[in-house]
Amino acid sequence: MDLSNILLIGPVGINAFWVWFVFGLLLLGVEVFLGTQWLLWAAASAGVVAVVCLTGLPFGFFFQALTFALLSLAMGILTPKFMKVASHSADINDPHRRMVGKQAHVLSGFELVAGGERTGRVSFDGVEWPAVLVETTGTALAANDRVVIERIHEGRVFVRRT
Repeated sequence: MDLSNILLIGPVGINAFWVWFVFGLLLLGVEVFLGTQWLLWAAASAGVVAVVCLTGLPFGFFFQALTFALLSLAMGILTPKFMKVASHSADINDPHRRMVGKQAHVLSGFELVAGGERTGRVSFDGVEWPAVLVETTGTALAANDRVVIERIHEGRVFVRRT
């Protein structure tokens, strides 16, 4: 028995298809419960190997496992590049954290009110917000100027000039 025979033994054809298909479904089921998105790529890789097994190529178990491992690794490495997480916020109860650092449009000028705050209104992502200008000096802001959101507190956004 030579090396090529050793590498080509194992489930081939329709039997290998069902082995990899069921393995991919099991991985997908575990992914549904865990929600990590990492097992999703292993499940997809198992599906690709299952489909390749249907081609009838002499695709032994060694090459099946190697293809599965390489595809899983490649897709796992490429995940952060193509699937950006919308928010790295650790607190699910603070959905406005994604706004911090983003730009907003000034809707109305920032007037000095009692207490020394400069208040106005800004628009971010189509939503109008009451805003407080953090800086107390400088020229007045005009409508459609851009500001950067520094924080959100008690329903007001605190902004600074760009």
